[in-house]
Amino acid sequence: MNTYEKVMNYLKLHKKLEYDLEFYRNKMTGLKAISYSQEEKGSTSADDTMTFYMQKIEYAEAKMNEIERFIENKFHGPYRTILYKRFIDHETLANVGNSVGYSTSYVKKLIDKAIYGYLAKR
Repeated sequence: MNTYEKVMNYLKLHKKLEYDLEFYRNKMTGLKAISYSQEEKGSTSADDTMTFYMQKIEYAEAKMNEIERFIENKFHGPYRTILYKRFIDHETLANVGNSVGYSTSYVKKLIDKAIYGYLAKR
């Protein structure tokens, strides 16, 4: 990742992956019920779909963990806390500010400073 936008998109990806994870888990739950009722018919399409959903779930979990480790390994102190609250816990800038005692605009500046600092070290 070599630009501010790429880092931001990478961090924002966590929220999308969280939605994907919930979506595919819900699909799996519904599919399991259908799969069990069709088991005696020997249907493999449900099995193929379940395998597909499992792959999506595993990918989302792995990528989310990767993003979390990125924050933990590349940022320190208040930067790590703010980035984690914003992009992993998905708090608003105002909520992050309230929890760490900074204004919303200062939280935004710290996020920018953290990302630009990371890029400068590379």
